[in-house]
Amino acid sequence: MAAAALHLPPLLPCHIRFSSSRAAAAPAPTSRRTRLYAQLDGTTASTSATDKPAAAFSPPPGFKPPVPKRFEVRSGQFSSIAGASLAIPFRLGTGLFVLGYSASLVSPDEVPPDQYALEFLGRKVKETSKIAQCSRPEKPIEIYEFEGCPFCRKVREMVSVLDLDVLFYPCPQNGPTFRPKVLEMGGKKQFPYMVDPNTGVSMYESDDIIKYLADKYGDGSVPIMLSLGLLTIITAGLAMIGRGGKGSSYTPAKLPPQPIEIWAYEGSPFCKIVREALVELELPHLLHSCSRGSPKRQEIFKKHGVFQAPYIEDPNTGVEMFESAEIIDYLRATYVT
Repeated sequence: MAAAALHLPPLLPCHIRFSSSRAAAAPAPTSRRTRLYAQLDGTTASTSATDKPAAAFSPPPGFKPPVPKRFEVRSGQFSSIAGASLAIPFRLGTGLFVLGYSASLVSPDEVPPDQYALEFLGRKVKETSKIAQCSRPEKPIEIYEFEGCPFCRKVREMVSVLDLDVLFYPCPQNGPTFRPKVLEMGGKKQFPYMVDPNTGVSMYESDDIIKYLADKYGDGSVPIMLSLGLLTIITAGLAMIGRGGKGSSYTPAKLPPQPIEIWAYEGSPFCKIVREALVELELPHLLHSCSRGSPKRQEIFKKHGVFQAPYIEDPNTGVEMFESAEIIDYLRATYVT
């Protein structure tokens, strides 16, 4: 994929370059994956945020990225993970797998050691999907939404199914930056709101967004759990009852000059609690969907020798890290005012 310009809201500080490379204070080696760049418009916004210089960011004092630990829940985090896991039965696993996912158990010799594969009972899981047959957007889709909204959840599930990269602009209640921007762009404070910079299409209404994404970047089909009308909305709402409204209300935070990158997917309870923190802090983030069957799992495995989600790269500080609980601690220590 070639470098692509992202159309970012003028409410953000002007003349800032959004990039998935690390901040200048923490230069990174050449990445094995595509880098996305965007130069903000020079439009002057009518908010005080544009009159302030971009804040300087650095990791918390003494910070050291944790060693990834598979399937481990940190002490004190169990209730959060249990509550977030309720979504799996209520939504019948929608968002856990990419389009056309299939898996088979094979001999370990059939999978090269440098290729990501889940191990199970002394065998390896060989996974395939239809993603390679689907059109891929040159630029990330842009979605304005928040965690505690069943309509937004529906769209996020479709994003995971289609293995899309999405630039999310969080819109928590009382959020000062992106909620007003949605009103300015579309005329309504209604969520989710999608902008596709590849086609110029923008729209409200979760069902319309899902159908658009399925037709444009999938095979035209919509998963059954996203096609049940009122039942879809009810179960999407029930999926969030274990989290008590987390990811809905704004916590004052500093707006970074570049979006945080996160590898995550909607069906994971570990990814969900990190997304809640990103939304509450109103931190723009470039999501690299990586449900089961996603080729993006291999990217992380090749880079770190392990795949685990969530995983973040923060170009504002140079931090790269796994482990959901520690990621949340890091985000709050770095960005909460």
